[in-house]
Amino acid sequence: MMFKYRYLLWLALAPCPVQAVPPSPENPLQVLVTDNDQAIAPGCALGVFRQGQADQIAAAGYADIARRQPIDGDTLFYAASVSKQFTALAVAQLASQGQLSLDDEVQRYLPELPRYDAPVTLDMLLHHSSGVRDFLSLLRMAGLGSGADNSRDTALALLMRQRGTNFVPGTDYLYSNGGYLLLAEVVARVSGMSFADYVNTRVLAPMGMTRSYVMQGRQADVQNLAHGYVEQDGEFAVRDSYPHFGGSGGLMTSINDLARYQRDMTLQHRVWTDDVRRIMLTPGRLSDGRPVIHPSDQLAYAGGLLVGQRNGQRVVQHSGSAEAFKAFYAYLPDAGVSAAILCNRADWNAGRKIDAALARILPDGFAAPAPPPLAGRYGSDELQADYQLSLQGEVLTVVVQSRLPGTAPVTFLLQKDQQQYQGKSFSLTPADDHRSFVLDSDRSRGIRVDRTEADSRR
Repeated sequence: MMFKYRYLLWLALAPCPVQAVPPSPENPLQVLVTDNDQAIAPGCALGVFRQGQADQIAAAGYADIARRQPIDGDTLFYAASVSKQFTALAVAQLASQGQLSLDDEVQRYLPELPRYDAPVTLDMLLHHSSGVRDFLSLLRMAGLGSGADNSRDTALALLMRQRGTNFVPGTDYLYSNGGYLLLAEVVARVSGMSFADYVNTRVLAPMGMTRSYVMQGRQADVQNLAHGYVEQDGEFAVRDSYPHFGGSGGLMTSINDLARYQRDMTLQHRVWTDDVRRIMLTPGRLSDGRPVIHPSDQLAYAGGLLVGQRNGQRVVQHSGSAEAFKAFYAYLPDAGVSAAILCNRADWNAGRKIDAALARILPDGFAAPAPPPLAGRYGSDELQADYQLSLQGEVLTVVVQSRLPGTAPVTFLLQKDQQQYQGKSFSLTPADDHRSFVLDSDRSRGIRVDRTEADSRR
């Protein structure tokens, strides 16, 4: 009953909603979410938004297989870590109102937290540079199961008992769901509201996200809610295994509501004010001034969002994953385009589908430039040797010429094995851009060899 009253309140507070575009079989994005192998299967909702309006929405699969309820633009999915930008919005909003400062130590608001080797600030929590341990891994190590098996209070109490951090706060980056759970508790104590109530009424409602909400304990049956599924013995089994509280995750949202989110970010600015925008899109910094960089894609971590350059475009993005749920949100400021996908199946890669959607709708496409061929000339000052690589099928021929006088070239044949080429004496792992490779043997590892300057135009 409480949920029903809150929902009616959000409807009353919400601005004029964005016009939603119903999914269409003629939509060029429809192929990206259609399972051609299984008619009865979970699926995804995919949206492309331009200048605050839903441009294309494609949806396929079932939100609830047992009930044969199809996915559409209003289906609610668990957003997993895509939720983090909404936690960051709450923090940024309170900071812009002067109710907290990102430079404040977290113990100012959570005095029961232990003191660590160095101060932990809200800024460090926001940018994953605090070293605070991840509560999901702590729950498993404590024998308490997954986040879905535990309450917010249990997870928070476990975090409060940690006497140490993963590293000296401010000196490194390590993604932490624990840091964002602490931020949610800070929002609750500063605002005097539960974290869920604050986000639902002060962040989501003003943007017109009237169907979306942050969970606050296990929920009753909600209309058009997607179950998560994993394939098991040729069938799809339900896996609604996610925490039922907010902070690091906890957001239930739809593609049509994410169109409204993009509208506020780019046009309305009811929540995305200038001050909030600055906090959300400014990369974090380590104590020595270096930017906080996410290692897998080399993007900087800002307010619950990764920012930087990818495939020749400025991007603002974040992914989410929770066993059977996959999500991805990306905004390309220069192109004025956003794309989002929400899936309730474990076997599809949300990020790749977003890239494929952007490649289809951008005039010049959206794809990483093709790397130069692996074949070519390379050199190593460490080994004082030059290398000529040639490739035929799965066999890489490596001709090594020592720079020492009086030496003759030596030829090695290496066989491809996944991402490496393996030989009797060493293995060779090419960099993604084929500008270098790494040599490893049983007793000597990590020797980088770079493409020579004369060959760099390849």
